[in-house]
Amino acid sequence: MGAVVQCVPNFSEGRNNLTVEAIVKAASEASAARVIDYSSDPDHNRMVVTLLGEPADIRYAVLAAAERAIELIDMRSHSGAHPRIGAVDVIPLVPLHGITMGECVDLSYEIGEDIAKKLHVPVYFYEYSARSSTRRNLAEIRRGGYERLRDEGMTGERAPDVGPHNIHPTAGATAVGARGPLIAYNVNLDTTDMEICQSIVQKIRTEKKHEGVKAIAVWLATQSRVQVSMNLTRPELTPLYEIYDFIKSEADKHHVEIQESEIIGALPASALDGVGKAAIKAWRLKETQILDAWL
Repeated sequence: MGAVVQCVPNFSEGRNNLTVEAIVKAASEASAARVIDYSSDPDHNRMVVTLLGEPADIRYAVLAAAERAIELIDMRSHSGAHPRIGAVDVIPLVPLHGITMGECVDLSYEIGEDIAKKLHVPVYFYEYSARSSTRRNLAEIRRGGYERLRDEGMTGERAPDVGPHNIHPTAGATAVGARGPLIAYNVNLDTTDMEICQSIVQKIRTEKKHEGVKAIAVWLATQSRVQVSMNLTRPELTPLYEIYDFIKSEADKHHVEIQESEIIGALPASALDGVGKAAIKAWRLKETQILDAWL
């Protein structure tokens, strides 16, 4: 086995299935990199694609997918529950096998230059690829979203790392970065009460035992229920079952049931720690989402 990179590009489209399929097709056909999973959601209005491959193949696949997304997505009419700055919102790169974080940083710079020069989209580098401490946190780059960059401009502290210093009118901007393992995890509550969801999110944020968990409360209009939407950035410290049990305990205090939980993208088997998907109501988790099977 050669060098293997996991790349998880996020696109600002979750409602038009033709667009979703076109972007996935572009990524699949560009190189030997494999699309092992993809999913889209109309409430977040977002799709997530998981690619595995050698660095050069990942670079070709990402550029092809980005080019197709920019052709088809118009941020001027985009709305959704998830924070975003562009059609190709974020491109994370994770070293999996035979490659260092530093080499993934180099790859992120190459991909960023591709998008800036060939697609004329401004690019920010984040996490390990950040060129300043203020750019390390993706949430800071995305603060205010596409609309802020459009309305306030991209100069001074908001100037991109590469590419034009003007927002692309339909594609917005893109963030690219090398990072460690992350699990996108959502827990859907069987209630319409957003205050309950927000109170649980606030406790996740303030209690120190939930290390590396970033959470927001989301209203799922198509399901008429609320969602605790999370990124687990330190899954080795806060495993899935632990955060699930905490949310269940808090929901029980309000006499609210968990309807289901969702794992977006791929994850190592160790993140489940022997816990079956039924135990965390992750009914839709597929075997193909387990990275170990591919490696």
